[in-house]
Amino acid sequence: MNTLRRRRVSGEEEEVVTKRRRGIPLITEVERKLQDIIGRVGDKGKNSSIESNLEGLCNLLQDDLDKYRTNIIDILVGCVIYLPEKVTVYSTLVGLLNAKNFNFGGDVVEKVIAQQQEILDAENYEQAMNIALFLCDLGNCRVLTLQSIGEYLESFVSAAFEEDVPQVRTDWFIYTVLHCLPWIGAELKDKANEQLENIFEGVGKYLEARKRDHIQILQVWLGGGSPHEQEDYLDCLWAQIGVLQKADWKEKHIPRHYIGFDAVLQDALQHNLPSFSAPSHKPSSKYPFPYVVFRLFDYADCPEDSSVLPGAHSIERFLIEEELTWIIRKNQFNRKNCARELLEYAHEFPSVAMGYMIFEVIFGHLFRLPHSPQPAVFYGALLLELCRLQASTYPQILVQSVELLYQRADTMQPSCVDRFVDWFSFHLSNFQFRYSWADWKDCLEKETWSGCLIFSREVLEKCRRLGTFEKITQAVPAEFAKVLPPRPNIRYMLDDEAEAGYERAQTFSQMFQERQPAEAFTAELKTDEETGYNIEEFGIFFSVMLKMASKTYSHNFAALSKYQNTLKTICDFSERFQEKLLDTLYDCWKTNQQMMMILIDKLLKMQVLDCGMVINWLFDEQMRHEQDRQWLFEVLNMALEKLSSHVVTIEKDYKALKERVEAAEIQRNKREEGIDGVPAADEEEMDDESRAKDIEDLEIQRDKFESLADFQKSLFFDVFQKFTTQLTDLKVNNEAEGIEFHTPAYNWLRGRFQQVFIWHNDVVWKFTESLSEELFTDDTDAHVNEVFRQFLSLKL
Repeated sequence: MNTLRRRRVSGEEEEVVTKRRRGIPLITEVERKLQDIIGRVGDKGKNSSIESNLEGLCNLLQDDLDKYRTNIIDILVGCVIYLPEKVTVYSTLVGLLNAKNFNFGGDVVEKVIAQQQEILDAENYEQAMNIALFLCDLGNCRVLTLQSIGEYLESFVSAAFEEDVPQVRTDWFIYTVLHCLPWIGAELKDKANEQLENIFEGVGKYLEARKRDHIQILQVWLGGGSPHEQEDYLDCLWAQIGVLQKADWKEKHIPRHYIGFDAVLQDALQHNLPSFSAPSHKPSSKYPFPYVVFRLFDYADCPEDSSVLPGAHSIERFLIEEELTWIIRKNQFNRKNCARELLEYAHEFPSVAMGYMIFEVIFGHLFRLPHSPQPAVFYGALLLELCRLQASTYPQILVQSVELLYQRADTMQPSCVDRFVDWFSFHLSNFQFRYSWADWKDCLEKETWSGCLIFSREVLEKCRRLGTFEKITQAVPAEFAKVLPPRPNIRYMLDDEAEAGYERAQTFSQMFQERQPAEAFTAELKTDEETGYNIEEFGIFFSVMLKMASKTYSHNFAALSKYQNTLKTICDFSERFQEKLLDTLYDCWKTNQQMMMILIDKLLKMQVLDCGMVINWLFDEQMRHEQDRQWLFEVLNMALEKLSSHVVTIEKDYKALKERVEAAEIQRNKREEGIDGVPAADEEEMDDESRAKDIEDLEIQRDKFESLADFQKSLFFDVFQKFTTQLTDLKVNNEAEGIEFHTPAYNWLRGRFQQVFIWHNDVVWKFTESLSEELFTDDTDAHVNEVFRQFLSLKL
């Protein structure tokens, strides 16, 4: 019976699944085919050209325009938004369809304009710029009049002169205009020159008055640290457009498929493009960050063969970089496809040093400040895949890239040194950590705060984490002993009878071996109600616990969980015990930074440690000697991120509860009023007790959120105050000794100061007004205030 019943139930479940599969699909088969053929047009085939594919697709779609018009338009708009590398393919396709069906072309333009407005309202500026590019190229394809395109771009320039809005907002309007000009500039010059001159005049005035305070905080290298000019992105593109204009708008890299259909397109009826209407600015609006153009190579770095690296201000440099960026963005979740498409694109331009351009773009993304566009591990995997596919040339370019980055490490921003360390150690872990280390022995003679020395030491530390101590010592020359990480063993001194805490350590060891509960340890450490607990014995207890659990991470986690109550009870009694716990942890695990960081993270999650106490400890005088190490600032940013994440969670809970209480109140009012405002006497009244409880819970949650938000604000203030004090002291001491205050130590600490601002920019931005009034005032050192001013320029 049971077997038959199970079979019957199983059969019923299969039938349900089958029915679901046979149900109405999300899209019809025809729509799926349309998506496939439209999405694939422009892909390079072996047996046919793109032009012939476009012509065939146009004939195919023309027969279905009336029946599937909406579907075709939606698919085309989606392709325009998400496949910008094929923008000229889709503009040509729309041009061909418009030549045969004028109304269809108008419908496409109307849909695209509406979509751009929606996308801008949603603050997706990359997609909005893709649409602007497509609309401009429709002028080349005789779908839109050039006069209206000129006016459309003029309206972007006009929007850039709006008053009382952030510069980052108006920057986007100017960048979009400049970005579109390589595609449409030649046609505008011939047929709408007045509009083009107005555009140039407006852009020139805007850039002349534009502030550039943000450049220094976003540069990979400090001033003079790179042989290449670290230009603001708008200034660089403006110079490139100027070179293009002098070349009479002639370039060789934009695929202009419409030229092959000139006979068909030249007599097509054209539409007028409405002027652009910029969405209103709101205080909560977010705009793209400005950035500094990354340059690693010039023509002298490339081998003397037939390929050439375009000049920094040539439009080819911009167009190729943009195409490479589109390919990377499209394939950010598939490194193999990304590498394959990058190489396919590179093969189209044998006269260009594409390998160097690909590596420069990838490293430019990796070092982009404040944050890389994609996770760092993606770039590492992509570089490995490129070297695998192009093994004859790309590994040499990568080695050359590493050498140039190393040579300039002394002036590299600390946050970029961190990324360089993380990527290079990951890369070496795929090659048994083999490298020509001897080439870098010059770093061993440099002073403590040298970027080259810090980079070499931190790379070896990260390699040790990814491999073993023995592997690293075997791979590195003996003279590198100065920067080799120590063996990552726990330091435990309490097994020596001469040590003062030996007897108590033996007592705690015996208790651990007997598996006594947390309460027993709490009682053992208790002295009396007034003094609480013996702080020295607490340090001994924690040392013994770390020693007993030192075998693996799992052993440590198990011990912390088992004795959480003891740790939390004692640490809550006084902040001194948190400091003692951190000191003990450091003394035991200072040779294993990874273990130390993981255990601090665990103790923060368990709420044994307080974020503020961790930060105070990191800035304590006794930890100053560790400020040239990466781990210290990783812990600092980790603690700040943990607190910020907790604030976000509590805020969401508070808002959700508030919405629920407000919705319940509305329902209660409706029930009291009844239908058409007549009191509903027969309706059941809201449970007053439940309502009172909800309101009480809401007040508790609000107080919790406000208290936590205040703590977050005070903690960031404290961090900035500590940086300010230390930087000011360094400057005063240097000047007192008669030396220039911009020493490597000062610049390194200042870079870490900048890192906190840009890393946590969304959080810090909420406090800018208070920071201006209370901390970064006229009384504060001007060089410290300069960092704050640079930060403000990222969003103002």
